[in-house]
Amino acid sequence: MSTEFGSILQQAIENKSNDINSFTWRFQNGKDVKLMDCTREELKKFWKHSNEMLYNTNRYNPGKITIRENINRIYNDCNAELFVRYLLTECEVDALKTRKDILDYINQRKSADNLSLSDSIATIFTGLPAIYEKITLAKLMDACFDKLEIINKKMISDKFILAQGIWLTDAEKEELTEYDSNGKMRNRMDVIKERLIINPEIKLRICPTGLSYSEFRALRQMPNLPKIVDLPSVTLKTLRDKILLLLNNDLDYHIHKWETIKNNIQRVAEYKNWSLDIS
Repeated sequence: MSTEFGSILQQAIENKSNDINSFTWRFQNGKDVKLMDCTREELKKFWKHSNEMLYNTNRYNPGKITIRENINRIYNDCNAELFVRYLLTECEVDALKTRKDILDYINQRKSADNLSLSDSIATIFTGLPAIYEKITLAKLMDACFDKLEIINKKMISDKFILAQGIWLTDAEKEELTEYDSNGKMRNRMDVIKERLIINPEIKLRICPTGLSYSEFRALRQMPNLPKIVDLPSVTLKTLRDKILLLLNNDLDYHIHKWETIKNNIQRVAEYKNWSLDIS
């Protein structure tokens, strides 16, 4: 019986969500208006705004799809720079000691094996860690030429960083252990705020899935418009392995929201036999 009731309830919810009479537009003041009560000009205005929220290419106010494209580019660039450092510092290949050595090797293999710039670096390097296999020869050359993206830190707000929480490693717990004048151990979160010059009123959240202190510090200290080549590896790894993935996942909700609103506006316009003059 409970299963049957659940199915009926779910169907009722779906029917309501698909009823064009229930479609609304919410203004910035929180007031809702039914799309069916709107004029054609209002629907056109709402549709244009929704489309800009998804696809606007203005660098100061990019749409959600544009932000996702930017995130993907930055992810790939961070990964390429990390691979260069991996080659030069961890692989111990005598022939690859500088970025110029890497460029010379790429050009040599391209010519010998008739490769294109869109080919994976796996065509010239074997036994790669899986995370590097999708890097293209073109992207690796960009890293060697210092032609990677400049990161706009505005996309990674302090609020977003704080929301991730902090989870200290054993070594960091030791590093952050301090005692007051009475010999009592201080709260490590207070020590972090003091060292990183964070407002004492801000509460730092302790979370098992949070950032380590070194990761948290790297993000807090990141310049506003850093070149990827100038960032320390801990910052690049934190961006690639955590922050950019979280930002990308967060975009799913917003993209779905604005795509749904656009679709609702178009359905109402079609019902009223109105053209929105959209391409």
